Amino acid sequence: MRRFGDWLRRLAPLVLAGAGGVAALAAAPVSDQWSADSDSLFMLDVNVHQMRLGEGVRAYGTPEGSCIVFGDFIQVLDVPLKIDLAAHQASGWAFKESHRIAIDQAAGVATIEGKPQPISPHDIREVPEGWCVDSKALARWFGIEVKPITSASVLELVSPTKLPVELAREREIRAKNLHKASFPLAGLPEVKLPYRMWRAPALDFIVSGGLTYNANSGARVDRRASVAAAGEIANMSYDVRASFSGTKLDHIKVSAFRSDPDGELLGPLRATHFAIGDVANFNHRLLPVGEGRGFEVTNRPLFNPAAFDRTRLEGELPIGWDAELYRNGQLLAFSHGDGSQRYVFDDVQLLYGDNRFEVVLYGPQGQRRSRVESYNVGQSHVPPGQTWYWAGANQPGRDLLGFRDGRVSADSLGGVPLATTDPPKVPRDAFLQPKIQGAISLEHGLDKRTSVAVLASMLIAGDRRLTFIEGSVRRSVGPALVEAAVTRQGNGGMALRLQALGKLGSVNFSGEAIALNKFLYNGLIEDRLRLGRLTIDAPIHLGHGQLATSADISFTERGPGVRSILSNARLSTNVGAIGVTTGVLWQHDTAPGSAALNRFDLSALASGRIGKVRVRGSGIWEFSPSSRLRSAELSAYWSSSKNADWEGAVGFDGDSRRYRARLTHVHRFSSMAVAASVEGGSDRSFALGFNLNFSLDGSRGGMRLSRQPLASAGEIHARVFRDDNDNGVRDVGEPYEVGAVLTAGTSGSSDPTGKTGEATIVGLTPYRPVAVGIDPTSLPDPSLAPRKALQLVIPRPGITAYLDIALVGAGDVEASLTHDDGRGFEGLDVELVDGAGKVVDTARTDYDGFLLFERVPYGHYTLRLTADSAAAAHSPVAVPAAITLTPDAPVMRLGAIRLGAAPVVALHQ
Repeated sequence: MRRFGDWLRRLAPLVLAGAGGVAALAAAPVSDQWSADSDSLFMLDVNVHQMRLGEGVRAYGTPEGSCIVFGDFIQVLDVPLKIDLAAHQASGWAFKESHRIAIDQAAGVATIEGKPQPISPHDIREVPEGWCVDSKALARWFGIEVKPITSASVLELVSPTKLPVELAREREIRAKNLHKASFPLAGLPEVKLPYRMWRAPALDFIVSGGLTYNANSGARVDRRASVAAAGEIANMSYDVRASFSGTKLDHIKVSAFRSDPDGELLGPLRATHFAIGDVANFNHRLLPVGEGRGFEVTNRPLFNPAAFDRTRLEGELPIGWDAELYRNGQLLAFSHGDGSQRYVFDDVQLLYGDNRFEVVLYGPQGQRRSRVESYNVGQSHVPPGQTWYWAGANQPGRDLLGFRDGRVSADSLGGVPLATTDPPKVPRDAFLQPKIQGAISLEHGLDKRTSVAVLASMLIAGDRRLTFIEGSVRRSVGPALVEAAVTRQGNGGMALRLQALGKLGSVNFSGEAIALNKFLYNGLIEDRLRLGRLTIDAPIHLGHGQLATSADISFTERGPGVRSILSNARLSTNVGAIGVTTGVLWQHDTAPGSAALNRFDLSALASGRIGKVRVRGSGIWEFSPSSRLRSAELSAYWSSSKNADWEGAVGFDGDSRRYRARLTHVHRFSSMAVAASVEGGSDRSFALGFNLNFSLDGSRGGMRLSRQPLASAGEIHARVFRDDNDNGVRDVGEPYEVGAVLTAGTSGSSDPTGKTGEATIVGLTPYRPVAVGIDPTSLPDPSLAPRKALQLVIPRPGITAYLDIALVGAGDVEASLTHDDGRGFEGLDVELVDGAGKVVDTARTDYDGFLLFERVPYGHYTLRLTADSAAAAHSPVAVPAAITLTPDAPVMRLGAIRLGAAPVVALHQ
């Protein structure tokens, strides 16, 4: 938006060039008392809901008031109206298609939404710029108030609802803020969240129950519940998760931990994370994976893929919830909630470059949670000169409090005991899952492309102890990452491993080859095992759309003639707002003396929206060894009101040959969410059930009920106020700000602040730094801005971070950067720097060198070019300008600033 002076500067050549044409155009005056005079032309800024739109409009003063150049007006509002000056007509619609406007100046009629209105002699005047329309006529035609305030050079628009152009401007501002949030966060002021000796826990409850009737077994009453607790004790975070069947405790998991993205834990260890209790062991391709009581400590980044070309995404999935997995927007997999209350997406392929995984959880009461993980495989090296470590030990399958014994015997898995070469020393109930295992891993970066690692591990299974030592090297080769490793077991076993992951053009590929000799693998000693795998992902462009294709084939050989081939192919695309994925699975197993076994399946998964209805469909058709529909389900979810939803689903189970149908009603209260469902099957079974979801927060004194999850995610609670004395603290009498909306980077936003100026953002990913600020479009007064534009918060699970956001007076800064000859510099990035040397905002110059900083807090500032812009302009970084914004001088117009040439140092030989 330009001010009047800037418009006069731009319009001056046009006015001079067209001075003679004004008379020639002979704009007919409406009355003898008024005629178009270029000297009386003035500019008005257009404001709506305290937001300035576009670049203003030109206007004339008339005896009846102000008339507005019609072409400028419809351009600022961005409405599809077409003016035909030769025919003296205009037609189109404004704000919504039902608001049709047809103006016939010759006939003297304006038709608005089908209703004719007479055009008075002073409504439309012909001026050199086209039509000049009286502000009162504009108000009648467009259905809004149009108030020219010539003393303030403002055209104020008043509308009961936000106009489309206003909403579009808000989206632009939000997008700009999101771009800022992607900047490095190191310079932002951090909101400290200190640990305490005791912090009351946040509790998430899920309670379900129902009555089930089956013709064979009769009626049965089910009651299940789960609770998750997160808080602090002894300056550590704790996490407790328990589930119940009726009054019986099924299992309970407990862990205490601390995490710090900056790596300042445990003194000289500089750990980023350490934990005791129920923990997972080291994730490695050749080692058994399990969770149990133990400990772990590491200085690895908190969000870093542990595997080379695959990753595992696991998390809480309460009963009745569903989970969808997306990679770079592509739907990969779907998981139903079951008794484990966990979702597990195992063996998920990583692509070379950026991998953005999003797990979307859908709850039975209409909840929607999203977890985002981002990996860049090409940049996953240990930084040069740094060393990452991981150390830990646990008892897989054993909970800390002893409520679970998850050990698995060899007989139960159909395998052979661990020590097949020495049967007398190993009992038949030898455990394939180790009794205890531990590992130490060290990784060191040699340069930007190369890192080396060593792994030492020990496990006890049955009555034997095995040790593993592995050395590996990882190297970037062009657009590919390659890793080679050699592993030695204490029993003399050997393993060779080679992996590669890369990208050629738009095609991603990954490959793996493993050779094992007398090596413990998946709980069994393999005398000879050969493994190979190749995966290719490639996009296929079809017109304006894209089809993502993926093919995966793996090969396993155990001795002569014992082979298995497993291949998967997947096609994914979007049809409108629906993501569709189809897959083909083929497996071929051979062994001496037995017939070959074949398996061939076709699967399909679709999820998206049709209008306001969220739909999901899935199915698996088995072609071999038999031809049948194994399973199918179609569900639809829609909202009947703001707090009430419905879900309907039909499905088929091929194993039991059972058809089923389900209908669920969901109602969300302020403190909890409740769902009731009824389901019937073709086997004359039916079920009635309910699901109750709520959380308790004891961090603010007492227990606060909420339907939002609190124990598994971070929370920010902010108070927004007007800091009249600019001391950064809310003093008595300083008013709270109502209607302000908090933003947290790309993580979400809050409801508007209430009478106490408070708002809350929930569901934040723990330990992911997030920049918290205010959506400026939500502030009703454009002269206000937060003193700290953004504040950095590192959320912790179950913990509420409190912060104050002080609003202070703000103004605008205008300038034009020019060459020595007066031509404007276009496309230069200019930084606004405060007195402490911090960058407050960045703006880019227009084609004529013009730049504008809006909502700048009062204070002293300077300007400087970014390094790239200074190099492009051959100018020093510093821009010669001193800026001071005060309540008495809220707007600083610097005018034209000529950029001088950067000094050149001559080199003499």
